[in-house]
Amino acid sequence: MMLESRFLCLAVSRRDGGTCIAGIDIDTGKWIRPVNPRNRGALWDIEVVVKDRVTENLRMMAVLDLIKLQLGEPAATGGQPENWTLNPSSTAEPLLVLSRAGDDPSLAARARDLAEDDGPLSLIFGTYDNKVPHSAIENQPLLQSLCVIRPKNLRWVRTTNFKNRPRIEGWFDFGKRDTRFCLPLTDIAWETQLLEQTIRETNMDSSKSPGMNETLEILLTVSLGDHFRETGHHYKLIAGVLLVPRN
Repeated sequence: MMLESRFLCLAVSRRDGGTCIAGIDIDTGKWIRPVNPRNRGALWDIEVVVKDRVTENLRMMAVLDLIKLQLGEPAATGGQPENWTLNPSSTAEPLLVLSRAGDDPSLAARARDLAEDDGPLSLIFGTYDNKVPHSAIENQPLLQSLCVIRPKNLRWVRTTNFKNRPRIEGWFDFGKRDTRFCLPLTDIAWETQLLEQTIRETNMDSSKSPGMNETLEILLTVSLGDHFRETGHHYKLIAGVLLVPRN
């Protein structure tokens, strides 16, 4: 089985064992999280190398790239129903970038439309905090583990993870009740920049984000992570940061 997709990338995220990408099929609007066909986990770095159609340069995949993907078969789990294997034949040559948001404003508009669809939600994946119990997912598998949101009052906070290593969290309000969320950032490009930028200013308003100005807004791609067996939960992550023009 093979499925060809025009894949709008909305997340390039750090994950144990490699890299996680996620986005939508631009023709159907369905979410896709490609996984390694061998272990159904993280992708290897070589699997997310892309070739620009115009410049023919090689680089790593980035958010708001439109990519031609060859998918293998559904690899859904109860906590991640959007998973598909990445067809091995599609990694023999670098993935082809069909277009980028900088060249095609309609790609950024699609991301904004997703955020508008999710805006009225009062919860993210059914809970008010940063996690979903695995037992709840076993009882009722999720219909969706990826979304794009428009956060309110977003701040970047430098903190540490459970291994006492530096990390960035996004603190923001969301939903009808302005529920407060504090979620770890795993977007590879933004994490690198913000870890450097927050060495001195450890609690920073998002208006000071790299590349930010008054004509742009920040949208967040939120993903639900794998089952963390030590605690019995799936944790919510900021897997993609989308800097897009305001309407």
